[in-house]
Amino acid sequence: MTLRFFLRQIVAAVAESVAKETGLVLPDGFAPRIDYTPDLKFGHYATPAAMELAKAFRQNPRAIAEKLIAAIDGRAFSKIELAGAGFINFTLNQTAIGKVAAFADLNAWLVSNESEIHSDKVIFEYVSANPTGPMNIVSARAASVGDSLTRIMKAAGHKVTREYYVNDYGNQVEKLGLSFAYRYLQKFKAVTLPEDCYQGEYVIEYLDAMLDAGQVDNALLLSADKIASLNEAEWLAQASRVFAPLGVSAILGEQQKDLKSFRTEFDRFFSEASLHASGAVLAAGDALEKKGKVAVSDGAKVFLSKEYGDDKDRVIVRSDGRPTYLLADIAYHADKVARGFNSIIDIWGPDHHGYIARLSGALKALGFGETPGQQFKVIISQQVNLLENGEPVVMSKRLGKFQTMRDLIQKIPVDVCRYFFVTRGLNTHLDFDLTLALDQSKKNPVYYVQYANARIHSIFRECGEPPGHINIEHLAVSAAGQAEREALLFWLLRFPELVQDIARNYEIQRLPEYLYQTATLFTSFYHAKNNRIKDLLAANAGEAALLLSLCNLTTQVIETGLALIGITAVREMHREDAD
Repeated sequence: MTLRFFLRQIVAAVAESVAKETGLVLPDGFAPRIDYTPDLKFGHYATPAAMELAKAFRQNPRAIAEKLIAAIDGRAFSKIELAGAGFINFTLNQTAIGKVAAFADLNAWLVSNESEIHSDKVIFEYVSANPTGPMNIVSARAASVGDSLTRIMKAAGHKVTREYYVNDYGNQVEKLGLSFAYRYLQKFKAVTLPEDCYQGEYVIEYLDAMLDAGQVDNALLLSADKIASLNEAEWLAQASRVFAPLGVSAILGEQQKDLKSFRTEFDRFFSEASLHASGAVLAAGDALEKKGKVAVSDGAKVFLSKEYGDDKDRVIVRSDGRPTYLLADIAYHADKVARGFNSIIDIWGPDHHGYIARLSGALKALGFGETPGQQFKVIISQQVNLLENGEPVVMSKRLGKFQTMRDLIQKIPVDVCRYFFVTRGLNTHLDFDLTLALDQSKKNPVYYVQYANARIHSIFRECGEPPGHINIEHLAVSAAGQAEREALLFWLLRFPELVQDIARNYEIQRLPEYLYQTATLFTSFYHAKNNRIKDLLAANAGEAALLLSLCNLTTQVIETGLALIGITAVREMHREDAD
C-alpha cells in the first residue's frame, strides 16, 4: 500500500464518521484529494477535504477541518496541523511509514499498486508521421513522450497497445509517387519538378536505392533511346502509380529504423490504405448517416460536427463520391472501438487543435463514450525550438544544421535526447538547448541522475553488496531523527504514487523532475558525516547494512524510473565526475 492511499482511506473514513455524527450526507463517491506539501517542513501530505465538503456540510471549511482532525486516531502521525483556509497537513511518524510502506516484492512495489489503479484496455497512437519524408524533431518529441507514457501506463497495470497510423493513401501519396517519377525522368532530360511535389533531395536517395535493388518494373525503365519517343504525360501517370507504394515502403522503413534507434517500438503499424480496401471508410459514413448525423449539401455528404463543438459542419464524402481524410480518420478510430479499446489516446502535431472537436464528435455520434470508463483523449505536441549558445538554430540541412530526427540523434546521445524531450509537458513549447545537451558533465541533468546511480554502485563495489531484502520497517524506524535519511526514504516511497499519477494525468515531465530530485537528495545523504558507510563497516556493521539497503532502494528507484523513460542506467563513472 502506498502512503498516500493509506492517508486517503483515513480521511475518507473520518469524513464519513463526522457526517454520521452530525446527520450530514457525504457527496456521492466522495474521495478526498491528497496532495504533497510544497516543502517537508509543512508535513508529508496535505488534504483540502474540508473545503471539498464545505458545500455539502454547509459549514466553514476550518470548522470542518477541526472536526476531521479531532476524529483522527493520531497514533500514525507525529503532527497534524490546520493551515490556511482549511487545509490539513499531515506528518507521518517513522513507525507508521515503515508499517504502511512495507512490501514483500520490491519489483511489484516499484511499478504499480493495484489498490489505486483502474486497469484500462488502452490504444495509444503517437508519432504517425506521414510516410513522405524523414521524421522531424516534433516527431522525435512525440516518440519520446509517447513511448515513455506507454511504458508508465503498462507499469501502472493498464493493457496498452502502441500503434502508428500510416497515411499511405490519398493525395499526398500520389504526389510522392509523382515526385519519384519526375526525379527519375530528370536523369534523362531537363524537366522542372512541380512546386507541389516533394522537393527534398531524400527522394533522389531513395530512388537510387530502388533502382540499384531492381525494384522498378522493367517496362518503366528509361534509356536515351526511349526518351525521344516518350509520351511524357502518360509515362508520368503510370510511373507515379508504381513509385508511390515503393516510396511509401522505403520511407516508412527508414522511419522505423530511426524509431528503433530512438528506442521507440510499436505493436502495430496500421495502414490507412487497408481501411479503404476493406470498405471501412465509406461504412463509417453510412453509420453516421444511420445515426442522423449526416446532411447532403451540393451533392456532398456533410457530418453535422457543429453539434459537437466544431466551428462548422464538415464534408466527409465529396460530391464525386470520394471520401475525405476526415472520414478515413473516423473509420480508423471506429476500428479502434471495434477492437475493444475503452481508452483511446492520440498524440497529434501542433496544427491539429481544431481537429479534436470533429473527431471526438464523430465518436460520440457513433456511441463511444456511452459506456462508463470510455474516453478519447488527444494530447497536442507543441513545437521544439533548438537553441545553441542561447541563440535559435536555423533548421536547414543546406547550412549543416539539424533538420530531421536522424540528424539530432546522430549528434546528441539518445539518453540525452529522450530525457530533454520529457522535461516539459507536450502542451508547452520546448527549448532544446544543444549546448547543454552536448555537455557531458553533471551540469547536464541526465548525466547528473546517471552519476548519482553510478556513485551508489561504486559504494557497493567498495563496501560490499547490499542485503538482498530491503526491510522498509527497519529502515524507516532507524532513520528517525536523521534528516537526510528521513528525507531520502520518504521521497523514494513516493515513487509508485508518481507512476500512478502520470498514468492518469500524462504529466510525463514529473518523472525527470523526480529523478533529478532523487539524485539531489541522495547526494546530500552521501555527503552527511553520519552516513559514511565505509567508516561504519567496522564500527557498526548493522547500521552500515541499513545504509547499504537504503542505497539499494535508491538505485532500484532510479534505474526503474530511467527505464520508464527509455534511458540507460550508468553504473560506472570517471573519477573526475565523482563529486
